[in-house]
Amino acid sequence: MLISILVDVLAIATPLLLAATGILIVEKSGVLNLGVEGMMIVGALAGYLVGGQLDICNGDLIAGACYVGGKLPFGGFVIATLAAGLVAALFSLLFAFLVLVLRANQVATGLGLTIFGLSLTNAIGTQGVDLNGIPLAGLAPVEWRNADGPLRLLSLNALTYLALFTLPLALWFLQRTRAGLVLRAVGENHDSAHTLGYSVRRVRVMAVLFGGFMCGIAGAYMSLAFPEPSWREGISNGFGWLALALILFGTWRPLRVLLGGLLFGLTISAEPRLQLIDNMPGWFETLLLPSLPYLLPIVVLALISADATMIRRNAPGSLGKTFEQS
Repeated sequence: MLISILVDVLAIATPLLLAATGILIVEKSGVLNLGVEGMMIVGALAGYLVGGQLDICNGDLIAGACYVGGKLPFGGFVIATLAAGLVAALFSLLFAFLVLVLRANQVATGLGLTIFGLSLTNAIGTQGVDLNGIPLAGLAPVEWRNADGPLRLLSLNALTYLALFTLPLALWFLQRTRAGLVLRAVGENHDSAHTLGYSVRRVRVMAVLFGGFMCGIAGAYMSLAFPEPSWREGISNGFGWLALALILFGTWRPLRVLLGGLLFGLTISAEPRLQLIDNMPGWFETLLLPSLPYLLPIVVLALISADATMIRRNAPGSLGKTFEQS
């Protein structure tokens, strides 16, 4: 049972951790991008469409459905995931142009990016493409099916292992590399970084692109692998907002963000198990239980926000501030 719970927690936490890694780097550069939900769902649709059109038969990449047992080879999964990341990164360029070039308000622009992404994917998904006709059954990396005990951990999608690795890698990048130190300097005080000769705009554009790429991969995971290959309206299901909450939950520290993602995953995975309890009050089952995964972040964030000293100590000094280049 413990292994089963752990598998569920890791599977649910995967998109949160992938998106949070990208947004952590963005916010460490001093940019506040609230468009995570929009970038995730754009990546989800792009990955789903590309995954449904690619297959490898006799070593050739072709369009159509040349499937063996309805299963897309692992190489096609990688291509679809990378395509999702690239499309979401290009989508984030719109935010970068408006905020870093035209100096638009970061909060309003990020919210607009989310609304635009949701509207765009809904329009394409319901009018422009026959998504139901794409044969994606079995689209996933090689799995250990029907495994039991610890071997069940090997049945997780490859992106789950990537998600667990990226946040420690982000910590190493921010603390041990020159590029990471420059990015942190820009985020802490963009005026001082500019005086020292660093290109604030270039650093922030690269950070925004990376954040978009990671959000796109997170979205691809939701449409290509979790819980199964599918597309539906609003498939991101609020996970983009939870990823944003994770950054504040972890107070901009990668390892705390990782632990917070696992805690959020545990909370979300607990809902279907709690529904199996007999004699549960009706108001709890219909009202409180579905909102439980979102109530925990609200409570924890309220407690963290009460400690203003912690927020000031860990938040990037220039977060959300517009850089006026002289």
